[in-house]
Amino acid sequence: MLDARSPLLPAASAVLCAVFAVVLGSQWWGRRRPHQLAWAIGMAWYGLAAGADAVGQVWGWTDGTYRTWYLSGALMAAAWLGLGEVYLLRATGHGEVAAAGIFLGSVPAVVRAGRLLAAGEATGMQSALVVAAIGIGVAISLAFITWEWPAISGHATAAALVASTAFVAWKVWVAPLDLSGMLDPVTGVPHGAAMPDAVRILSPIFNIGGALMLVFGAVHSARAYLRERRDVERFASNVLIALGAIAPTIAGVLNRWGITTGFYAGEFLGVLLIFAGFLASRESIARHGRPIFAVLAGRWSP
Repeated sequence: MLDARSPLLPAASAVLCAVFAVVLGSQWWGRRRPHQLAWAIGMAWYGLAAGADAVGQVWGWTDGTYRTWYLSGALMAAAWLGLGEVYLLRATGHGEVAAAGIFLGSVPAVVRAGRLLAAGEATGMQSALVVAAIGIGVAISLAFITWEWPAISGHATAAALVASTAFVAWKVWVAPLDLSGMLDPVTGVPHGAAMPDAVRILSPIFNIGGALMLVFGAVHSARAYLRERRDVERFASNVLIALGAIAPTIAGVLNRWGITTGFYAGEFLGVLLIFAGFLASRESIARHGRPIFAVLAGRWSP
């Protein structure tokens, strides 16, 4: 069994993400489909987080390494992968799911503002309310755009994400760190405790919105293919992608609650399943012959 401090799993995750990002980027370059570019950027963020993790475990954690890990993994990866699903499903009218995720991700900021108000901490309360107001405002705006003009919902979500990426990158880089809180004292796995609450309150907005859209998109597509009894490869592909989105999400939630033992395993399993889902897709296997999914396809036909 690998030690929790071993750099092998995060290093493997970083390599796999880099390969996946290059493949997706190459596809986007040839086809110019925006969901492929968003996924490529998302996998690059994912790989950067895993790479920072591996570097930190081998050469020691520094201020810059930790900030890179937090920005890439705790904020950006899920959001950009979710943007890919917004683009992919914009014609189906399900872009509101991303808006719902952003709205839900804003709720913790509202709760925190209430607690700070009760404690008499006016400054922190105002900061939390600003985060909540912006998150809820963005969610309502994206929901309206998706409802009225679904064709541009992807572009609208992308514009909001690009602007917020620049903002949170600045927030993460200038935030004061509690260096003693960078790593779990038992497992040595990094967690968000070193970041001030004013920064940590941002992560649910990005993670819940991105993860919800990624999981929903994969499940929605899988159900559609299953219902129509066709494209068994795409059904299997989307099931794997959904599982791949769930694994690191659960690991991240547990990490936030202080349970860090399985964080690296969840991180690696997530990218492995997502990559497997990509390789199982019809677009990928069409270039490599008929796989086991295609052999079994007849059993799914009425």
